[in-house]
Amino acid sequence: MTRQESDTSSVSSCASLNAENYSQLPQAFKETHEEVNWLAILNNRLKGLNNWLENRVKALEEEL
Repeated sequence: MTRQESDTSSVSSCASLNAENYSQLPQAFKETHEEVNWLAILNNRLKGLNNWLENRVKALEEEL
């Protein structure tokens, strides 16, 4: 195999790997986006709980 043929096969091999990787990107993005949305919802719930607990602590401290 000549150097030019080797380079050509290497480039086509890389191109096929890139095409395969790029075809996986939309699914990976969708999964990541769903996970981020779930974490945002969970974070908001925990913030709400934290605020409620802080207010409860203040009320109990005042009661003491």
